[in-house]
Amino acid sequence: MEHQPLRSSDIRERNEKIILNLIRSRTYLSQSEVTRLTGLRAPTAFRIFSGLETQGFIRSATVSAATEDKKGRKPQYFEVVPQAFYAFGIDFWALSATLSVCDFSGKVIYIEEHQFPSSMDVQILMDQLYALIQRAYKKAKIPKDRVLGFGIGAPGRIDLSQGLVLRYPRIAGLDNFPLGQRLSEKFGVPVYLHNNASLIALAEDRSGETEGSRSLFTFLVRSGVGGAYLEGGRAFTVLNRTAVEVGHMSLDCDGPVCSCGGRGCLEEYISEDAVLSFLPKSLNIKTFLDLDRAIETHRESILQALAESLRIFELGIRNIYTLFAPETFLIVSRSANYADLLASYLRERIGDLARIDGTPVRLVSDRYNPARIGQRAGDLVFEHFLS
Repeated sequence: MEHQPLRSSDIRERNEKIILNLIRSRTYLSQSEVTRLTGLRAPTAFRIFSGLETQGFIRSATVSAATEDKKGRKPQYFEVVPQAFYAFGIDFWALSATLSVCDFSGKVIYIEEHQFPSSMDVQILMDQLYALIQRAYKKAKIPKDRVLGFGIGAPGRIDLSQGLVLRYPRIAGLDNFPLGQRLSEKFGVPVYLHNNASLIALAEDRSGETEGSRSLFTFLVRSGVGGAYLEGGRAFTVLNRTAVEVGHMSLDCDGPVCSCGGRGCLEEYISEDAVLSFLPKSLNIKTFLDLDRAIETHRESILQALAESLRIFELGIRNIYTLFAPETFLIVSRSANYADLLASYLRERIGDLARIDGTPVRLVSDRYNPARIGQRAGDLVFEHFLS
């Protein structure tokens, strides 16, 4: 099949999006900088800037005098108009969902965390997500025609191109479920899915503890254990499907039975429910939030109780290093104390693992930040729009 030649309108739209993307990513930009960065002729850049300003997508920006050049000229800078467009970012798992509304500048202007009922199936999930989205439209008071789409961080294995949740056993009926299609049909906007561990890795890589790492492996520890590998800021996938189901990596063939049907999977040792089951009753830790508080006063006792879990986790990290050799490992949990406990212990155990330049592999921890993840999910929408 022959490719159709580009029309002038296609070229104009492409150039508009290139400029919008540059301004958005750099906060503000002048026309002269755009011509230097893109190679566009000055008259072309001027026409595009004028058109974008007329449409209400960009506006003049006030910047510090430090940006003036040596000859004292004051270039005119522009920034995106935050109210030009919006995106919804949603992260959900078996127990809850968080929805963030992001404006075009990337700022989170509305956020809601919602707890799911104890008994969940796919129909209840969809009803809950529908209600969450409808409340956001109402409370954030944004025009529906300005919403470019929804970015979804979903648990389990995801087919990115088709918007399918391929496998997530903790919500009945969610396997091979067309989540993207259902939400798109309901609300009339594009929907982009990604695995939530990958979104967390992408968010951390941009502005978190691991910023600047050339390669990163992330563990998301919640009801299960999600995994994501990033190299050069891109998430590893196979045939456009997320692939690193690290929680179901079997590390002990005689270990406990996992929800996936296997034995000795990583999540049976370090996930929230698994860890609670290993702790002595004398510590009176009944919930994961109890554990977060107890680590501050009973750290050594908890480390002793989790000795086998920590040994298994170390094996898992060594296996992952053999496969991917990341520069940095990141552990993310709802409990900053639990993530730090895991990272602190393992940091001493994997000192023999080294990066290409001979420096030790980094192992860091961070607390799950719903606003940051919602913002990164919203970025999925803006990235597709500007691509």
